[in-house]
Amino acid sequence: MQDRLRPLHEILQEIANSVTTATEHGVYGNILHEGNVVLRKPHPNRISSFLVVGAAGLILCVSAAQGQDTSFGRRLFHDKADCQFCHGVNGDGHGDPRSPGKATDLHKTSLTRDQLVEVIACGRPGSEMPHFDKYAYEDKSCYGMSAQDVGKNMPPDPHSTTLTRREIEAVADYVLGQFAGK
Repeated sequence: MQDRLRPLHEILQEIANSVTTATEHGVYGNILHEGNVVLRKPHPNRISSFLVVGAAGLILCVSAAQGQDTSFGRRLFHDKADCQFCHGVNGDGHGDPRSPGKATDLHKTSLTRDQLVEVIACGRPGSEMPHFDKYAYEDKSCYGMSAQDVGKNMPPDPHSTTLTRREIEAVADYVLGQFAGK
């Protein structure tokens, strides 16, 4: 009767101490059986099965996340930013005949991810490549130049819409994964 009146935190602490002591002696795992904690060693096959299942789950999560990032970038490239209008559906530079001019063949780009992000965000001064960053050239974050520095060579606004930083990075990742060097 006295044991039932002990505070719960004391009982839990006693259980925790017994588990800690048991694990120090190579006994792992616990089962609650009729109010008593029974400690046992797990079967080695159960551990390896658990590790295999866990690793497979991690691989599936990572590949699903990569697929989701690619599809997000793809949707932005083809729809929201409408990059295909100039660069073409296949990124080969053969866009819509109504586009401002022959765009770069993205299969031939040698830009790094950071450089590509900057080009998408800031456009290309003196060319038809628009800036997709709404705040491009408000400070010197684009090629170290401000709007005053660029002057009449200011890249045009996009014919579609501006993009967030996350969207710009997703488009860059899509271009590098889908077109660059292929």
